[in-house]
Amino acid sequence: MWMNRWLSVAQRVPIVCRHFRISAALPAKTFVDHENQFAHGILANSIKPYQILRSSVSCTPTSAANATTLAPERVLQPAAVVTPDELNADFETLVQHCAVTQTPISDARFASFTQSYCDNLHRLSDEQLLETLRRLPQLPTPSSTKSPNYMELWNTLDIECCRRIERWSTSQLLLVCDAWYQLGLARIGEFVWQAMRKLGRKVRKMSPEQLVQSMFLCNVLRRPVFEMFDFEVNLARCVQQMTLQELGVMSMGFFKTQTPIRNPELLAELYTRLEAELPNVENITLVALLKVLRYSSKLPQVASMQRLLEALRPQVERVSLLACLHMALLGSDLQTCDDALIERILERFERELPAARLKDLERICLVVALFNMHSESGLEQRVCERLPELLRERTTEILRHPRCYTNCLQFLTLRCIHDAELLAVALEPRFVRHAYRSALPGREYFHLDAFIQLLGEAYTGPRLTEKQRQNMGKLYTQYIPERNSRYKLNSTDRILVEIRESASTLFREQRFKHVLPHYERCDLVICYDSKQHRAIPLSPDCPADYCGTILTRSHLLGAAEAPHIHTVVIVIAGWNNIIRDKQRHTGQFAMKLQQLRQLGHKPVVIYWHEWRELETTLDRQDFLKRRLSAAAGI
Repeated sequence: MWMNRWLSVAQRVPIVCRHFRISAALPAKTFVDHENQFAHGILANSIKPYQILRSSVSCTPTSAANATTLAPERVLQPAAVVTPDELNADFETLVQHCAVTQTPISDARFASFTQSYCDNLHRLSDEQLLETLRRLPQLPTPSSTKSPNYMELWNTLDIECCRRIERWSTSQLLLVCDAWYQLGLARIGEFVWQAMRKLGRKVRKMSPEQLVQSMFLCNVLRRPVFEMFDFEVNLARCVQQMTLQELGVMSMGFFKTQTPIRNPELLAELYTRLEAELPNVENITLVALLKVLRYSSKLPQVASMQRLLEALRPQVERVSLLACLHMALLGSDLQTCDDALIERILERFERELPAARLKDLERICLVVALFNMHSESGLEQRVCERLPELLRERTTEILRHPRCYTNCLQFLTLRCIHDAELLAVALEPRFVRHAYRSALPGREYFHLDAFIQLLGEAYTGPRLTEKQRQNMGKLYTQYIPERNSRYKLNSTDRILVEIRESASTLFREQRFKHVLPHYERCDLVICYDSKQHRAIPLSPDCPADYCGTILTRSHLLGAAEAPHIHTVVIVIAGWNNIIRDKQRHTGQFAMKLQQLRQLGHKPVVIYWHEWRELETTLDRQDFLKRRLSAAAGI
């Protein structure tokens, strides 16, 4: 069976993420990716005065043959006393020899010179220090950042550069930071981080070029420097002076440092600029801007977002599949989508599914599940139905990104698509430990386990343990709201409390319960005897709160269970449970209602905006009577 083959592979293969952490041999030029290369290219090719090492030092001697045959004597037998100029010239000779003969710097013959060079490095001028940084990338790429000689060189350079930070100007700091980036060691060494800490105190006074380059370095480091709000303040001041590509670089930095843009005028400008230049925007710039707009936008930006989503439709066939994916994700945090745009993107995915990464499959599943689309062509269902078979072909990717796999399965269940064999693999204890090490499995496992329980006998594979479910019930379900509790009530919880208070005049017996504990929020439960026309109390044996148990009619009613007794569950549909400007629920909320009905309960949905329009207690009581009568026959 495929599952057995999978588990056999999983036993033999070490945990991939851990392998990257403990490996002793890191590539010498690390943390290079297409996004950073593209962003650096924007700076390097600009006519603006960015502090970039635009030209490299020549490493070709007069005769390549001479370099191959003649050994650099002063390098093999370094002089005891040398001037900085001689030291610099000798290092240039060594680099040329290594580059032409493809001799690694780790060669034991160069150990004495490396030691001498490192001992005298502090005597070099700033320009000579920079030349050293320029020349290091010309060496044959070492097998590891820890290679002999190479590690001594870059580590000593890092220390010496850090010593000079306080006396260097902003321009000089940016130039040296760029040299470290081009060397591929910006995140490993200490200099770039320490330099950015100094530059962080000057962000508001930077020129537009310095601001963009500093943000690029933040993007490389992937961590903020002091107060990132200063970047936003300065960007708002000089946004008109930047090209869309430069705004893309700024967006990368905001997103990678997890810094949302809070200035509504600046967000409006980004929406306007992107919409105006959509026909010519490059893929990476487009993706960067879409990411930061999704991350930063709130309710006031919904109208701008909807205009942009509509404008994106003609670009679907022009841009990359990844860019299409981020178009689809743009409104996911605000439950806002353009159905025509999503349908065009799904057409691209249907054609190119085999080429999509596992991460892309996970996110397109999220889009389809969240927006709960049901097109006339059934396109979204066709795409989802192809995914289980595709997942079988992604063993290597799944072992590297196990949570993408489990998220995929959970999103597919929201479309009522499941594969028992794939679910069994996900819930196999060894795979769970692989995905979450010693930690409690994530919420997606809570949903998968609940879905499997409701499948009944159709699934016979492994499940979560009872202890895991209990711990999830404690960790993943929200508190039961009380008006005067120590917890601050949010908008939806206040509505729940108000509904309970209004319903108390109609029914004495009612309780807040997590009927479906894999959903965070509790609901109001009323057990109604249709013969006696009154509510009855919950069974004294009903499971305790936060225990992680799915509450069936038997749990709620106990010995009183009978066909004429209805278990009514009042569910609040908050603004994030509805697709904005669409007459449909989100996929997760729709599944919650479906599962409540599957358990034999009668869900009564009350929309937050309807309740807010009711001003008096009598209005609310009449509203509840009508809604309960229509939905549950009470």
